[in-house]
Order: sequence, then C-alpha cells, then structure tokens
Amino acid sequence: MTHFETARVNEMLGLQIGVIKDIASKLNGDDLEQLERDLIVMGDSVKEARSMVESLPHRHKASLP
Repeated sequence: MTHFETARVNEMLGLQIGVIKDIASKLNGDDLEQLERDLIVMGDSVKEARSMVESLPHRHKASLP
C-alpha cells in the first residue's frame, strides 16, 4: 500500500470514528425511537470502519468476532 493510500484510509477511518464518537456522545435513553435510529447509524459506521481495517494488509491477521 502506498503512502497516499495509507493516508487516505487513515483519513476515512478518522471520519468514521468521528461519526461514532459524535453519536455516542448524544445517546439518550429517554427517546427510545431516536436511540434505535442512532444505534443503527452507529452500527453502520462501525461496520464500515471494520471493513476498512480488514482490507488493510496485516502482518498478523487476528480474527475478529
């Protein structure tokens, strides 16, 4: 992977992590419907971040649950 590709993946991961942190800071159990919507968006962001990490070349591949 080139330096440019690595920088781009790091940037995209940073964006996904930002989305996750933003949603996590706003979670509120008072409105269960909103909580469910927020958790769906957060779950999608986690899946996207995991996909990016899994696509990276790793020296030692660890299996993720």
